[in-house]
Amino acid sequence: MTEKTRRTEQTRRTAQTERTERTERAERTKPAERAARSARFPGWDWDDPDGLATRLDEFSAQVATCDTLEPHPGGLPHDHADFRELGLTGIEFAAFRTAHPDGLGTDLTALRGGAGPATEPGTLYRVDGDRWFTQLDIAEPLPFADASIDWVYAEHLIEHVTLPVAVGWLREARRVLRPGGVLRLTTPDLARYLVGYATGDGFLAKHRRRLTTLGFGPPMPARPAFLVNQVFRYYGHQWIYDLDELRHVLTLAGFTPGQVRHCAYRQGTRSDVADLDTAFRTDETIYVEADR
Repeated sequence: MTEKTRRTEQTRRTAQTERTERTERAERTKPAERAARSARFPGWDWDDPDGLATRLDEFSAQVATCDTLEPHPGGLPHDHADFRELGLTGIEFAAFRTAHPDGLGTDLTALRGGAGPATEPGTLYRVDGDRWFTQLDIAEPLPFADASIDWVYAEHLIEHVTLPVAVGWLREARRVLRPGGVLRLTTPDLARYLVGYATGDGFLAKHRRRLTTLGFGPPMPARPAFLVNQVFRYYGHQWIYDLDELRHVLTLAGFTPGQVRHCAYRQGTRSDVADLDTAFRTDETIYVEADR
């Protein structure tokens, strides 16, 4: 290592340490605010990943509700004609109620409507009179015919399954897409976290403040190592991707490398699909599309 490199590294580490210390001092000056936030999240302990996972599972079950839930007597759509008859053009995974008016929402967690029974796999439901939903597990083959839909969308889902499950699911997504169809994925960007940690560019501190402002639990610890580790160890995450790793799994699933592209927030081949991107975590997210 040259003397210039040593000085640069020392400067970077000093700046990062100063930023961390400033954040910690600011936290110490706001005990009342911290106490109020903690009171809103009883039992939420950032130092207990397993306990936090249980809390988040409970939270998921609490939000998996709707006003009305009606089983569809015709059953699940199977082929392209079935989807079109229902006015459906694509599928959004990990969505109890997709924002796309022509989309089928799916999730592993059961959805409950009012005081009635929860959803069951293999059944199609009308949600609140204007959306469609079915409960399914992406670790299993999709119950749809080849070339049955025009688009697939999944926001912050792929990181929640193991690499083999991800490849199998992407292979199934490609199978059910019609020629010319598009798959759009969003997920936390590994490169963004590692660059933020290595360079001290302020991303980690800004992301922490963003989540706190949005009310995502009590304030996280300000330590850079924690802020990197939490994206790997928390929220049921199994595998974190950068662009190259996304290209890798998409290629394993059968997509052509030249048809996999890096996109921007709400920018893509189909504006109606790209518009499904939510603004919640744009700072940490990578957006990728792949054509069938």
